[in-house]
Amino acid sequence: MASETLQKFAEELRVTREAKEISILQISNRTKIDPKFLNAIENADFDILPELYVRAFIKEFAQTIDLNPKETIQKYELAKTGKTENALNATAEQISPTPLSVEIKKTNATELEEKNKPIKIENQPVKEFDSAQSELSKLQDDAPKNFLKSNLNVILGAVVLTIAVVIFYFALFYESSPDIIADEQEQNASENTARFEEKTPEQKAVQSSLPLAPVISDSLRLSVQNSEQVWIKILSDGKIIQQGIVQKNTTMNFKAKKQFGISVGNAGAVKLFFNEKQVENVGKPGEIRNITITPDTIRYLTIPRNEKKSPTRN
Repeated sequence: MASETLQKFAEELRVTREAKEISILQISNRTKIDPKFLNAIENADFDILPELYVRAFIKEFAQTIDLNPKETIQKYELAKTGKTENALNATAEQISPTPLSVEIKKTNATELEEKNKPIKIENQPVKEFDSAQSELSKLQDDAPKNFLKSNLNVILGAVVLTIAVVIFYFALFYESSPDIIADEQEQNASENTARFEEKTPEQKAVQSSLPLAPVISDSLRLSVQNSEQVWIKILSDGKIIQQGIVQKNTTMNFKAKKQFGISVGNAGAVKLFFNEKQVENVGKPGEIRNITITPDTIRYLTIPRNEKKSPTRN
């Protein structure tokens, strides 16, 4: 079940959408995202899809209701840690320096009865006043350091997430072998983080059934057919030319000069034809797959589907 901070984050999205009088169906028509995924986001059911797709859908949702996508994702990341913006502001106030008061005693021999009476700071000796200013300056300089120290876990989490995204991108698109390699992945899940590790001992090489041909301008052709409604993303030479939910029984044709990148949310419902020859081993029903195709290479990357069950609603 989602944490209290995640539920509050989802509630803010819903309240903002309703205040702007925008319906879930309108957002779905604009973004091509299935309404059930949009409803899941508003209900804080973030386990329905892998983290990569959840973040992408939140950005589309925020942009459609006139919110800043970058700031919305930052709030989502903060909510995952169990913290809120108010909590961070409270932490900053706690470490703010307190006023420094200095009390000086009179030492005049003729007025011993008033030796314990405090006097104004402007009557202090110059050296003691300078010392007080130095102490106050030191407290102000230490405040930013204490703030960074108290939020070290949040900063480290953001750095680790950035590194993971970069590694995932290069694992998907970097070509280092002329063979067709099927990479099987496994997921080690913890409470707030997940990572994908390549299972090197289980790699297996598959001989390509596609004939080699010299590369000429726009010589690569790809045909995509789906028997069910499915989320599909197509890249031609690194540029996104298709992204979103595709209705069932649809055929799409694309061209490229060097390579195609294909991501599908249900590999078993999709057929691929590269240069008029069917691509084998696209995937099983329910599998999330990323496929890279060049004239002499096909690379597969299977993303494990999140096995957590959605919370039961009354």
